[in-house]
Amino acid sequence: MAGAAGFAGAAGAAEHGVVGWWENTITNHTSAAEACLAALRRTVDVDEDAPAPVSIPRVTGLTRSSEACTMAIAQVPIRTNPRGWELSAHPSLDSRRTAGWLRELTDSVEELWTGKVSHMMLHVTGPWSLGAALEYRGHAVMADRPAFRDIALQLGEGVREFAAWGQRIGAEVVVAVHEPRVAEVLAGLRGATDFHSVPPVDRDIVAGVWRRFLEVGFPAVLDCGWVPPELADALPGMGFHRVAVPSAQLADTAGKDLVGGLLGAGQGIGWVFEGDATSRAGETIAGDVLRQWRQWSLPEDELPGMVDVVVPEGVRTAAAASEAAAAARIAAEKLWRN
Repeated sequence: MAGAAGFAGAAGAAEHGVVGWWENTITNHTSAAEACLAALRRTVDVDEDAPAPVSIPRVTGLTRSSEACTMAIAQVPIRTNPRGWELSAHPSLDSRRTAGWLRELTDSVEELWTGKVSHMMLHVTGPWSLGAALEYRGHAVMADRPAFRDIALQLGEGVREFAAWGQRIGAEVVVAVHEPRVAEVLAGLRGATDFHSVPPVDRDIVAGVWRRFLEVGFPAVLDCGWVPPELADALPGMGFHRVAVPSAQLADTAGKDLVGGLLGAGQGIGWVFEGDATSRAGETIAGDVLRQWRQWSLPEDELPGMVDVVVPEGVRTAAAASEAAAAARIAAEKLWRN
């Protein structure tokens, strides 16, 4: 994956370097093979003008959570504690279970996706959210700068190796970086007790860690759940192909100005829709995007190259996941044809 155009969908889309749409779905599959087949049915096995990168499946379960799988990709052992996860000096039973799941998953991807999938998406928890979620000696690991630096570096190297594996089986890879706790990081992180809080992290330091992470060399999208206003002017030019924006953030003038500023500075966005995720909702989503685009007075021919449609993060059954994917797919197709 060398460059944004490397994971475009159709031939025409490749000229603009668009993804079209992608999903943030977590399913309740217990079998890696079934999860991989379901992902194919939602994306590859449908006719569309803007094919999505197929997301490497994410499923429910403590040792299959985003944090656990991300640390397994980074090859950093962890174990559970009463508050969540903590670093471990040696592989724990939890780490071994997660590593076993990843082996099952990659084996299924190789068997079922090779020759069928040209673009895939790897979802990982970003360095700051890992630093906030993981504990080291009773404190958030981000409170220990050397430990946090090592984790961030190992994460980048692990993602690089995993994405290179995707290329070896014939697929270009885009990395979805999930940072749901970055707002807490910017505001100051509460510790296990009032005496163990972590002071706010300067936005330039937050941005610097992301820039180093992007040195993995693969296109990446950023999803913070809500774009922090403190980072709005730092995101354009940082290197993220898309920044996910929940449609709810556009409910007021401040949010519209923030996102309009991102687009005006050349930063593409992922429009995370809300509401009933049925196939019928696709037309409504496309209409919402187009109306907002016109309010920004931006050239309509630039819209397909700047906006993707994103299925919101959530746990879904196989049927609900298909409905949500259909809504995003239909919306993306209508925006592309517009």
